[in-house]
Amino acid sequence: MLTQRLGILLFAASFAVSANGQPAPTSSEQDQLLESMHRYAEQYVANLPNFLCVQVTRQLEAGLKSEHWHKGDTLVYKLSFNRGSERRSLDLVNGKPADPTKRHWRTPLVTEGEFGLLLSRVLGPGGEAWFTWRGWETLRGKRVAVFDYSVDKQHSTLSLSLSDLAKAIVPYRGSVFADPATGAVWRITDDASEIPLALMTREISTTIDYDEMPIGDKTYLLPVEALVSLLLQRTKVRNEIEFHDYRKFEADSSITFGTVQ
Repeated sequence: MLTQRLGILLFAASFAVSANGQPAPTSSEQDQLLESMHRYAEQYVANLPNFLCVQVTRQLEAGLKSEHWHKGDTLVYKLSFNRGSERRSLDLVNGKPADPTKRHWRTPLVTEGEFGLLLSRVLGPGGEAWFTWRGWETLRGKRVAVFDYSVDKQHSTLSLSLSDLAKAIVPYRGSVFADPATGAVWRITDDASEIPLALMTREISTTIDYDEMPIGDKTYLLPVEALVSLLLQRTKVRNEIEFHDYRKFEADSSITFGTVQ
């Protein structure tokens, strides 16, 4: 049975109504939705073309009880995606060409998953997430089905480390926002808070937003924004990431950088 094979836990009743007044799908319809989301995630990376784009990462920091975020560095990368593999090269730091011999910028939070890894971890063949129906929402004018999920420590592949001092596999949870007609994922989040004290981190979370981007003569659902937040013992850190200027990857492809606000 599909529900057993995917480890799906569904609580919504057949006649339940979501918070916005729209009827919730039946348990059978939820199974079908999740099956289409799993198929989408399995095929996502294979269906992407080779491409180039620009990634802009803005770093911010604040005190634990402060809502005033201090701006840090702005890092601009050239990102290439070739045969399912990502490669980033740092080109600009605060609007100036990056000089690896004179490093004055702060290392950003290391992120992963924007181009399929998080989708695969949650919805891929080896995923062990448990899903529950949350409701219908509107995302950038589009009606999407929202499922919350959780992955326990026993089945987690999320590894956190503090240099070479400590490392741990941690459980995590999040939400998936998908097109009910196709299973295409338009937003995915994850959050880890049950983190050992040795890692000196209280919580880390990620939100990735996708949108339709033209590459060549086709349109693909690709990351446009991501937010990575880290809650430490005394401070909180945030990376605001944008992806733009998608174009087809060819041997003579190049990217010209403009002014970053």
